[in-house]
Amino acid sequence: MIYSIVRPLARIAIFVFFRKIYLSNVENIPKNKPVILAANHPTAFSEPCVLACFLDRPLYFLVRGNLFTKSIYSFLLHSLNMLPVYRKKDRGYTYVKENYSTFETCFDALYRNKTIMILAEGNTIHEKRLRPLQKGTGRIALGALEKYPDLEEVYIVPTGVNFTYADQVRSEVMIDFGPPILARDYYAQFQENNSQGIADFTENLKDKMSERIIIVDDPADDPLAEQLFVLDRTLRQKPIFPIFNRTASPLFHEKTIATAVNEMPSDDKRALKQKTDTYFQKLEQLDLPKDSTLEKQTNFFGSFLILLFALPLFFAGYILNFLPIRLAKFIADTRVKYIEFYAPVLLAVGLGAYLIYFILALVISLVVGNLWIISLVIAMPFLGYIALLYREHYFTFAADYQLNWVNPEDLSWLKNQKEGILRELNRWI
Repeated sequence: MIYSIVRPLARIAIFVFFRKIYLSNVENIPKNKPVILAANHPTAFSEPCVLACFLDRPLYFLVRGNLFTKSIYSFLLHSLNMLPVYRKKDRGYTYVKENYSTFETCFDALYRNKTIMILAEGNTIHEKRLRPLQKGTGRIALGALEKYPDLEEVYIVPTGVNFTYADQVRSEVMIDFGPPILARDYYAQFQENNSQGIADFTENLKDKMSERIIIVDDPADDPLAEQLFVLDRTLRQKPIFPIFNRTASPLFHEKTIATAVNEMPSDDKRALKQKTDTYFQKLEQLDLPKDSTLEKQTNFFGSFLILLFALPLFFAGYILNFLPIRLAKFIADTRVKYIEFYAPVLLAVGLGAYLIYFILALVISLVVGNLWIISLVIAMPFLGYIALLYREHYFTFAADYQLNWVNPEDLSWLKNQKEGILRELNRWI
């Protein structure tokens, strides 16, 4: 019941939190079949939230067992379809044995044609790479066939989760689903040699997941790859709406750039890095944003009028929504130690704080009984979203306005430098 209540509320929060949400090749997920979504794990829990809200079915999740230490946490997590997986380093070998109960629950769920999401790497690190996969996905998929011989098939869907900036609000998330791997293809070998059957399955799963993930092989190349991503995005400016999309184009475009960086000879890579560094240093000197298109994106007079006449709405939305949003940011800033947890905690705390705040405000307004106050409280979430869009429009307007003060020679140099960088990149794509 809690899952059904939280899901639509979380969906609204995610629509606000992310600027763009791409779920591509969803048709690769079989319907009314036993399915495992095997995904990578770049954040603590943003990716499970997105999938739970935007797929057309309830999901079960495997999460770290040490989150279930208190009975109230255990109750809430189980109510949200979360199942504990214990690791020896978390609570010792005694609790690892409790995984058998979780596996049995997964076997039963698959037998009932449910969908389970497994974060196949087993730990979370904020990087554009695929880490070694744990064996749990194979154990559950093949174990379900072993427990239920009449189970026709288990479909394991390789799932690639990618963020433009996993730790930031109003970033983009790109999730792609590959054709399912059939567990039966490995079952005969699993019966003959459990370990080898799971190992072969896991290796194939790794290959299929890699096809849907932006991977920069060498961490030393991360800065160059990020600079190229930013430059390329300036050529693909997207409107605000729609927020939710089914296209895989942005993902595979950036994946192509990452592959080019991986395959580029070292000397060419160093030369290109020097050019990109010089370009972005010049942007900073001229007080231009790093994602500047170097071209005016808005009609100056029209944009100014929008900012002028929408200013009261902005102030109303900002003031009315300040407390819960500020509280969420304060908790994320002061309590979160690892970057992988920052955005998920901000999202979760923000949603919880906002719900409590809105309900209290609505109750107080109803007690007061003033129609204008009641209307203002009801409009509060809409005004908050308008304030968010207003803020983004303002920064676009400010960036355009700043171009008026850039020396034409500097602007021409930036454009030529940008074209040269992209031309060099295209040699390797």
